Amino acid sequence: MKPSITTFLFAFLVSLSTLHAQQSALPLPPSTLIPHYLLPVGYNTTTVLVFAAPVKPVDRGDRDIIAQKQPGAENVLKIKAARKNFPITNLHVFTEDGKIFTFDVIYTDSVSSTYNLSTLSYPVPPNGQSIILLSNEPVNTVDMQAFVDRVKDLPASHHGPVDNRNKMSIRLDNVCIAGSMMFFRFQLRNHSNIDYNMNFLRLYIRDRVKSKRTSVQEKEILPVYEDGNTTISGDSSIVHVIAVPTFTLAGGKQFIVESYEKNGGRSLTLFVRNKTILKARKL
Repeated sequence: MKPSITTFLFAFLVSLSTLHAQQSALPLPPSTLIPHYLLPVGYNTTTVLVFAAPVKPVDRGDRDIIAQKQPGAENVLKIKAARKNFPITNLHVFTEDGKIFTFDVIYTDSVSSTYNLSTLSYPVPPNGQSIILLSNEPVNTVDMQAFVDRVKDLPASHHGPVDNRNKMSIRLDNVCIAGSMMFFRFQLRNHSNIDYNMNFLRLYIRDRVKSKRTSVQEKEILPVYEDGNTTISGDSSIVHVIAVPTFTLAGGKQFIVESYEKNGGRSLTLFVRNKTILKARKL
């Protein structure tokens, strides 16, 4: 069938409209550009960033880097490579004083650096206000600790997911809920004589099945609370509790928990399904 005159006319009008938009569009002023900083990270080492204010949720450009807040130090962010020789990617960090820091992350074989960004000069908007307007939900630390103590006193459930590797094991043995907070209790056991020092836990939601032709969609979950006990001595075990904002999983999604060893390769992974989360006990 030959194209109609109407089809040609419609295509011409669309092309004309696009050309007009390109000619009339103004470039963004250079003064609006937030500077990018080059940040090298390694696979066997951790890069630490120290900010002047507490860190808010982190936006990673790729799953090849791992960014996690340091428990007990709200203004400290730890970063390392999830795999070796990844291509350059980006990282955006938001802080509670309304600032945004942007990084171009590159891989390096050997790096272990700590950067103090609290002294970094930052452009101030003409109106003197923060660049980013953030909403905060205050958490009562006394109530939080009381909830954590109750979670630790509950009997363990042995129906949660477990991972056993390299003479280490991690099991999710309880899920509890209190108000807008959800608590996950893990049992970590060291079956070797070598101490296991947990570098950090990474928490995120991802599709269960991913086609090779589709991009990876991940949503990072940042804990509101995490236990400070992160060392599992040889031939011993610990209970580790974290608290996150309450959530459930959509169809085809799973909650993934990864434990990384400091200066070691004994990483552990748990795959948590929605049916486990829906069994959360009420505190």
